[in-house]
Amino acid sequence: MSKWKVLFLSAKWDKIRVPIYEASAKGKRIPILKTLLTNSCIHECKYCMFRRGYNIERRTWKKEELVKVTLHLWRKGIIKGLFLSSGVMGDPETTSEKQVEVAEELRKKGFTGYIHLRLMPGTSKDHVWRASVVADRVGVNLETTSEDYFSEIAPDKGDYVNDVLKRLEWLSRAQKILSRQRKSLHINVGYLRSGIDSQVMVGIVNENDLEHLTLVEKLYRECNLTRVYFSPFEPIINTPFENKAPCSLHRVKRLYQASFLIRDYGFTVKEIKSILNSRNMLPDLDPKVAYAEANKHLYPINLNSASLSEIIRVPGIGLVTANKILEIRNTKGKITVSDLTRLLGALRMKRVLKYVLF
Repeated sequence: MSKWKVLFLSAKWDKIRVPIYEASAKGKRIPILKTLLTNSCIHECKYCMFRRGYNIERRTWKKEELVKVTLHLWRKGIIKGLFLSSGVMGDPETTSEKQVEVAEELRKKGFTGYIHLRLMPGTSKDHVWRASVVADRVGVNLETTSEDYFSEIAPDKGDYVNDVLKRLEWLSRAQKILSRQRKSLHINVGYLRSGIDSQVMVGIVNENDLEHLTLVEKLYRECNLTRVYFSPFEPIINTPFENKAPCSLHRVKRLYQASFLIRDYGFTVKEIKSILNSRNMLPDLDPKVAYAEANKHLYPINLNSASLSEIIRVPGIGLVTANKILEIRNTKGKITVSDLTRLLGALRMKRVLKYVLF
C-alpha cells in the first residue's frame, strides 16, 4: 500500500489526477491508471519535489508488479488504459527502457487497452521507436518555452533543443511511418494511433503568452502534436522556487482556448497578436470573442456564402455546428435564422447574431 500511495500521489505533479484519471476522448470519460515508474530522480530541477536531495519517500515499481496491477484492473473493467511517466533513475536511457518494457510486457500478455508513455528527455532513437510501436500515445515534456528558460529551471536535465525538441521530431517521423503501417495492416492498438503530446509549465519564469502560443504553433504545425498541455506553476516548499507566485488558472484557461484556435480553427499566432496587450498577454476573455471584437472589419460573416474556415471563426460556432450549417446550405440552398436557432438554441443564438448575416 505504501508503494501505491507514494507513486500514485507523486504522479499528480505530471498534470493528471490520481489514482485513476478519467481522460476525455470524443465526449466520453475513459478511466486510466496513472502512475510514475519511480519518484526517484537524478536531476535538480528547481521547481520539482522529486529533485535529487529533496526529503521525500522514494519508491519504484518492479516491472512484474506494475504489469500485474494494470492487467488486474483492466480485466476487472476498472480501467481502460495506463499512463506511465517517471522520474529519471540512473539515466534517461535506462528509465525509458524500463517504461517501454512495461508496455511491451502488457501487450505480450494480451492487454489491448490504451497505453500512454511520457518518455525522458535525452532518450535514444531506438527507445522512441519502440515506444511508438507499443504505445497509443507518447510524449516528452518540454517544461517551458525556450532553451534559456529550460536551462534556468532545469540546469542539469539536458539540452532543450537536442534532448527534448529533437525527441518530439523523432516521434513525429515515427508517427508518419506507423500511420501508414497501421492502416495497411489494420492494427488498432499502439502505433501512436492517439498521437503525440507534451507539457509546458505556465508562470514558472517571466515568459509571456505570446511565447507559449509561438511554441504551440510550431508543435502543432511542424511536429504534428495531438495535444500540448499547460500546467500552472505551483510553488513547492523547500525548493529553490518556493517563493515564486503560483500561476493563475484563468491564464491557463485562456492559453488552452487560444491554442485550440491554432490547432482546430486555423488561426495563426500573427492573427492572435491583435488581442494581446502591451506585455504580450491574453485578455481574460474568450480569445475567439476578443478576436472578433478587435477585428470588427471582418464581421459580420454571411452564413450563406462564407467558407467553412470563415464560419468557424464566428464566436459561438464550433466545427460541428459549422459543418451542419454547410449541410443545411447544401440541402436547402440556404440557411435561415430559424435553422440556426434550432442548431444553437436561443441562448447561444443571441451571442452569435451580432457576428453573422443571412
